[in-house]
Amino acid sequence: MSRVLRLGVLLGVLLGVLLFVCAVPLQAQDRAVHDRALEVWGGLASNSPRWGLLGASPEMNLGVLGVRFSRTLARRSREPRASTIEYTFDLIPLAVLSTPFVSARGLGLECSGAALCVLPQSHGTGAVFPAGSAVGLGFNAAGLTARFRPTRAVAPTVGFAVGGLLFDRPVPTTRATRFNFTASAEVGLRLGPPERRGVTLTYRFHHISNAGTSSENPGVASHLITLGIHIPRPPRTS
Repeated sequence: MSRVLRLGVLLGVLLGVLLFVCAVPLQAQDRAVHDRALEVWGGLASNSPRWGLLGASPEMNLGVLGVRFSRTLARRSREPRASTIEYTFDLIPLAVLSTPFVSARGLGLECSGAALCVLPQSHGTGAVFPAGSAVGLGFNAAGLTARFRPTRAVAPTVGFAVGGLLFDRPVPTTRATRFNFTASAEVGLRLGPPERRGVTLTYRFHHISNAGTSSENPGVASHLITLGIHIPRPPRTS
């Protein structure tokens, strides 16, 4: 699983760079349509579930603040099946994850599971982000978003993004790593006239994992709900 995740992130980054480069001829042909956009978004996920290999760290909370840059790669103009394919890049200036579990490995205690071996009641409860929560930053280096009915006031979106987060302490356990890879699958809506600022509402299935770079890698799976402001950018003049 660790090799698959690392390979997936690498391929995602390479694909994003390739698509970004290939988008130049498309934009040169059609300057009349806004082909770039900026989105400021943020959200919260509470009580992470157990999802097998995708996440073995339960009841963790995740907060993320991001800035997304998007660029149109391909466009279908024929109604009612009009759609666009967009390359996306996210800067993550702030990410907060619940207090890491205290690892019990090496203490001679019996572990309840191979993936998560922690001291009993070692995880903070009560506040959304109690003292000792991990704070980090990062990026989503490559993402693709399909936007349907882009000329309408309600435009559904489906996409994915891959990247990484660097925290100030190991997460989600004290024997994991500070740097973790991330991957998310996204489904959302953009609300508002396409040529003006609009509001986005997006569900992200968000995965955090160190891809086996540490002796512990339980992973975190989160149901992340985000709100954002989507700002189309004017076409560049020749």
